[in-house]
Amino acid sequence: MSDASRKPMATVARTLLSVSQAALDFVFPWTCQLCGCSDEVSRGGVTGNFCSECRGQIAPEILNSCRRCGAVLGPHSSAPGGCVHCRNKPIRFDSLTCLGMYEDALRKAVLSAKWSFSSAGTASLADLLFRERCAELRDFDADVVIPIPQSWQVRLRRRFNPAGVIATVLATELRVRADEHILRRRRNTRPQKRVAVQRRFDNQKNSFRVRDGHLVDGRRILLVDDVVTTGATCSEATRMLKKRGAKCCAVAVLARVLDGR
Repeated sequence: MSDASRKPMATVARTLLSVSQAALDFVFPWTCQLCGCSDEVSRGGVTGNFCSECRGQIAPEILNSCRRCGAVLGPHSSAPGGCVHCRNKPIRFDSLTCLGMYEDALRKAVLSAKWSFSSAGTASLADLLFRERCAELRDFDADVVIPIPQSWQVRLRRRFNPAGVIATVLATELRVRADEHILRRRRNTRPQKRVAVQRRFDNQKNSFRVRDGHLVDGRRILLVDDVVTTGATCSEATRMLKKRGAKCCAVAVLARVLDGR
């Protein structure tokens, strides 16, 4: 097919998409996924899943953060070797990117999405993560995106894995492969929230295994979860991936919990 013939077809496709979206908006009027407002004027961003006010609260501008663990720092703070939140912790991943700290509007949005019957809320937050932290995610230049897997008991109770949804969105935007099968749970662990903060790294020890190690050998891995507290889960997953030859591992999450809260 010639370039000349492709252009009219592309125009038709865009027109049909626009008409379809208009029809859906008429039948199902737009509302903000967080506050429920229906004011189209305040519809925010490229995707418009959140109003402009909520979008600013969910993904505030981060002027300074710890590159190692993602914690927000003061404007004049410097933490080349890690900050007060991670300096004495055996974190093995190379960097962490997040929308913000797990509080206020972001906490409400994450919890609402996590316990929803649909994965749409989590996908919207993942899309926002990419839009707001695009430069950091692209700069890492990942070869593959891998979500933190759920245990089989959790899979029986929940309709979807939030980490898997986020990984799919980020991989699509970054134009790399997402693989939910490389990293597997070796054993079931106690839920991290029920374990004392100082024991969470021990709780996750040897909890993962890597299938098809040749798929990570020499690769740059973007490891994905929904929320990070101590970093113990992602750190142990990183240890196993690097043991199988991964060149480096960065972590991307929706929210960072400070001080074990």
